Amino acid sequence: MSNTGVAGAGNDDKNKLEWTVFFCSLILVLAVLGYLVYQVYTATKETPDLVVEAWQDPSDHNPYRYRVLVYNMGGQTAETVTIEVVVKKDGKDVEKAELQIPFVPKESEREGWVNFSKNPALADTVVAHVISYYKP
Repeated sequence: MSNTGVAGAGNDDKNKLEWTVFFCSLILVLAVLGYLVYQVYTATKETPDLVVEAWQDPSDHNPYRYRVLVYNMGGQTAETVTIEVVVKKDGKDVEKAELQIPFVPKESEREGWVNFSKNPALADTVVAHVISYYKP
């Protein structure tokens, strides 16, 4: 009786392509696991460090619109970030606008826009700052 054509019949020789694919896959899996282990042991537990920038960005329908950019330079995500943009003239607040961003991951940026009803260009300065955020 011949064992030719029967599955699992003692012919376990793998060709070079199969071994090459196996070793490449093994190297990739080990590299990913090594990277994840490295990230776990070197991750910093710093708090979020938020920096806000705002500048005028008018459109046809919103002539007093400001673009707000938030950078998180810290080591953790900030959740429910509330930003206040204040238009000031002679040291007094003329108008305020708030922007809420759901989350700003570490080492990333998010953007949004706020609209004013009065022309901010007539004021002395426009100040943008973070009011509050949560640390997850």
